Amino acid sequence: MLRLRAFRPSNDKIVKIQLHPTHPWLVTADASDRVAVWNWEHRQVIYELKPGGVDERRLVGAKLEKLAEGESEPKGKSTEAMRGGSVKQVNFYDDDVRFWQLWRNRSAAAEAPSAVSNVTSAFASPAPSTKGRHFLVICCENKAIFLDLVTMRGRDVPKQELDNNMEFLCRSTTGDGPPLVAFGGSDGVIRVLSMITWKLVRRYTGGHKGSISCLMTFMASSGEALLVSGGSDGLLVLWSADNSQDSRELVPKLSLKAHDGGVVAVELSRVIGGAPQLITIGADKTLAIWDTISFKELRRIKPVPKLACHSVASWCHPRAPNLDILTCVKDSHIWAIEHPTYSALTRPLCELSSLIPPQVLAPNKKLRVYCMVAHPLQPHLVATGTNIGVIVAEFDARSIPAVAPIPTPTGNREHSAIYVVERELKLLNFQLSNTANPSLGSNGSLSETGKYKGDSGEPLHVKQMKKHISTPVPHDSYSVLSVSSSGKYLAIVWPDIPYFSIYKVSDWSIVDSGSARLLAWDTCRDRFAILESALPPRMPIIPKGGSSRKAKEAAAAAAQAAAAAASAASAATVQVRILLDDGTSNILMRSIGGRTEPVLNLFLSIYDTL
Repeated sequence: MLRLRAFRPSNDKIVKIQLHPTHPWLVTADASDRVAVWNWEHRQVIYELKPGGVDERRLVGAKLEKLAEGESEPKGKSTEAMRGGSVKQVNFYDDDVRFWQLWRNRSAAAEAPSAVSNVTSAFASPAPSTKGRHFLVICCENKAIFLDLVTMRGRDVPKQELDNNMEFLCRSTTGDGPPLVAFGGSDGVIRVLSMITWKLVRRYTGGHKGSISCLMTFMASSGEALLVSGGSDGLLVLWSADNSQDSRELVPKLSLKAHDGGVVAVELSRVIGGAPQLITIGADKTLAIWDTISFKELRRIKPVPKLACHSVASWCHPRAPNLDILTCVKDSHIWAIEHPTYSALTRPLCELSSLIPPQVLAPNKKLRVYCMVAHPLQPHLVATGTNIGVIVAEFDARSIPAVAPIPTPTGNREHSAIYVVERELKLLNFQLSNTANPSLGSNGSLSETGKYKGDSGEPLHVKQMKKHISTPVPHDSYSVLSVSSSGKYLAIVWPDIPYFSIYKVSDWSIVDSGSARLLAWDTCRDRFAILESALPPRMPIIPKGGSSRKAKEAAAAAAQAAAAAASAASAATVQVRILLDDGTSNILMRSIGGRTEPVLNLFLSIYDTL
């Protein structure tokens, strides 16, 4: 269901990944603690850093900045000269990120019928807090680095200023006021840092007995901003994230046991017409869904048997309305969960090995996914970090089942459509009804407002029935469906094979078939035109390195294959066929073009003589 959008190879495992909501930026951290910011649209690396050690460029730059500003050299060791240690988390933070987080939290909370007025009121943009700066935040074992990607100036905060226990970075707290960042420590304490004064402003204590593994802010239907944390003790703890709180020591609002062995990640899921839900995954290989009003467990499943999930994302795509959650384990798939609170069916959304170039993956090496994130504002984009690099995949429109409507006879209220799923041909019959407007479907007059007179705006009720057609479909690849003007015949074309079949709708028998890449119906009679063309030969892969003789031979073979492909495309044959009443197909005319350019589309326009 996904296709490759961008790929950046790596020599090490990509273990951390995040996407910027508005800019085409993607930040990754690999197993060797190298951090890179990549523009996935232009395939360009913006910034690279190894914060585990000492970056000499940043050290020299910091000294020059202090000299230019008239500051004296510090007596002790500067924070830029301190080794960062292992990378725990990477993320972006700027006004765009802050705006998106507040909008996501408010819109999710406003869906609940019990939402208060301050949640459902118009959303006002928060005041700018980062003043045009785009921060890359790298949370290391010994310090946190706040790097401005515009000026390349940085601010290092040592762990001593965070009570010597800094591990994981929270996205941000909500509300107005100075930007705040929360850090979860190995001692179970959450420390909040102000990005204006670079000092601690708050501590959350008494919630966890072990290290904190994940943090997230969200808004309840009551309008209260909450911070939720998950820890190695398996607890899910809720705290108040209201910036107006003056207390420097805050205690938990609620604590509940979520997973055995620890909570790995937490995600917010927006529910249309209801309160938002929390999704957690744990070391016990389960995924749990929680109600944010009663905080009761709604569902618990094991998405992939015997394998623990390491990443989870709430997903909402209009082309796949039934798929609500994406998750990944250490295999080569992105898994999708359908109707998680009801049927909770898990199926692979994408096999990533099929997306990457075959020469990238060694013959004896298997692709493994170590992290995954869905784009917050572009749901058709999903990024994964693997053992061979970063894969940015997008929704493939061709994966939607092919469908074609059958003309509805005059006066008939039952409509029909034909669609193909794998190798099955199915018929969908449906009726539209409206109890308040029984005249639906008639040619009534329009009012001044553009609506039909008498239309009360009541929702439509759809009654549908699916029927399996016994005649099989020969191929399960991408297909295109079309119906003749009379509605008596259905055409299915598989452009990638290429092949076509003509079905008689009355008994679903095949009346014609053959080789074709394009098909067009006449708008007056049951006749059609097809474009017969052979598949272009496969382009050989030019190996990197090696001898110059082999490279020249591969280049010559590629040029020959390209010439053969152009020749095959330009020598395509166009046929026009007519379907007779007895179901037979006859060739009306044949055209062998002497074109120099490939055929991109086909239209049939036939005028009958009087």
